[in-house]
This record gives sequence, structure tokens and C-alpha cells, in this order.
Amino acid sequence: MKNYIKKSLIFKIVYWFSAFILLVIIVYGGYLVNQRELKKLKEQILISLDHSKLNILNQPQDINALSYLVGNLDNGQIFISHNAELHLYPASISKLMTAAVVLDHLSLDDEVTVSKYAVSAEGDEGQLEPNEIFTVKDLLKVLLIPSSNDAAIAFEEALSHKHLDLVSLMNEKAKEYGMYNSAFFGSTGLDRKGNFSTAQDLFYLAQHLYKNYPILKEITTTSFSKVYSINTHKEHLLKNTNLLLDSYDNIILSKTGTTPNAKECLLVAFNFPLKDGTIPLGIIILSSNDRFNDANKLYQWFLTNITPN
Repeated sequence: MKNYIKKSLIFKIVYWFSAFILLVIIVYGGYLVNQRELKKLKEQILISLDHSKLNILNQPQDINALSYLVGNLDNGQIFISHNAELHLYPASISKLMTAAVVLDHLSLDDEVTVSKYAVSAEGDEGQLEPNEIFTVKDLLKVLLIPSSNDAAIAFEEALSHKHLDLVSLMNEKAKEYGMYNSAFFGSTGLDRKGNFSTAQDLFYLAQHLYKNYPILKEITTTSFSKVYSINTHKEHLLKNTNLLLDSYDNIILSKTGTTPNAKECLLVAFNFPLKDGTIPLGIIILSSNDRFNDANKLYQWFLTNITPN
């Protein structure tokens, strides 16, 4: 009987020891697989960063925005995102799409007359007056630097004279850019039911504008400008709504947006320095109460997590 108990005890010890060893093997094996996957992901990011190292384990802290994204506008690499596919109001970031359509169908030296109806649009940015005439280039400055709704409506009317619907063309271009989670119901970006976009889609927009519309990079990164109407020679002082232009000298594309429903929004791109060159770093922020601080934190997060080889 004693021998039986002794054998049973030895069997149990061997059994549980074997089970413990098997559990260790499984856990350690899973750890190795995860490490391999993490190493693979890091290597993919290293390739996109031109031989720089990104510590992807550190996450940006205290970001106020409901949705944000940071990525490389050149190759489309997304470094970090949060709620990037959430449908939200884009506010006046929409005016970048408005400007792209305008540039597709009007020449920079074409003339646009500002109607009384255009001036009646919500907001008075740019201080436009009825019957003033501007070149397309100057009116684009009014549209994008102080973010004038009057200028957006004036462009709608100018294209309608050519039997073109600006808003329809905006939605066609969104499909062309792969912005399948966006819909535009106006040229101004004012809140309207059904008017929405995502951080991911606006990143696609930023990619195309960065690559194909250099004039927009020039205009949207101008802190201050003056334009004059052709017929009345009235001076219009324009101040950029993006306060980050006062702090960074490497911004290459910019647009803000603010409405009651959208809260504070921002699309901004930086010529970000690396050891062996630069990358166009795009940051999209939607539905924030502190967009500029959010952008600063995301920029600094990226800066902190990049170290030369």
C-alpha cells in the first residue's frame, strides 16, 4: 500500500512538473512570436523612415482630440492614429478641397466678382465687399489664409457661370483620392447634416495636395498677406488662422477649421528633419478643444521617438 501511494505521489509530481514545463514552452513560444512580429513591424517602419529608429512602444500622452493621425505624406506610412476612421465634421479643412477644384477649372489670373449673395455668407473673414473683383490667386489667399466663407461662395458662383457645380466636383475628387468616408455638402465647411470626413481621408487629401498643388503649400503657409481688389483697389489684410506658423518654420501645408459641431480641427504638414534627409510629416486633428497644443504634442512625440542610427 505504501509503495502504491509513493508511486502515485511520484506520478502526480511528474505530471504537474511536465504540465508546468509545457505551459512555460507555450508562453515563451508566444512571447517569441510576438517579439518577431514586433521586430517585423519595427523593420517596416525603419524602411519608411530612411534608416531612422522609431520607438513605437511609447504613445503620445494627453491628446485632447477625439480623432488624430500622424503619417508620411510621401509614401503613406501611418505612424500612429486614433479613431482615424470615425466620421466627423471637417469644418474649414474642406476649403482645401474647394481650392483644389478651383485650380482644376480656373486659371490663377482669371477674374472673379464677389456678389452681394457671397458677402452675405456666414462670417466676414477677408472683409470682402459686393462687386469687388479679384484674381483667382488673390481670392484663394482670402479663402485659405483667414478662411473666408464669402470667398468660397464667390468661387461657387464663378464655376456655376461655366456650368460647373463646385460641390459635386468636390465629391468626385474625393472618390478619385480614395476618400470613401467623406461627403461634402458645401464649399465652406460649415456644419451641415451629411457633411463629414475622417482623419484617414483627410490624410489622403493632404497627400494629393502636397504632391500636386504647390500653390496651396505656398498660400497656406503664409502668416500674413495683403491683396487688393482689381476694380476698387481696396486693401485686404489677411492673417493666417494657424497659430503654429509663429512657432515652426518647417510647415509646408496648413489649414484650420472650427465650428460648433466640429470643434477645433487642423491639417498641418511639416518638413521633418531626419539624419539622411527629411520627410513630409502630416498631422490631422479632428474634434479637439486644443488643436495647436495637440499638434505640438504629436510633433514632439514623433521627434522624441526618432533617433539616428
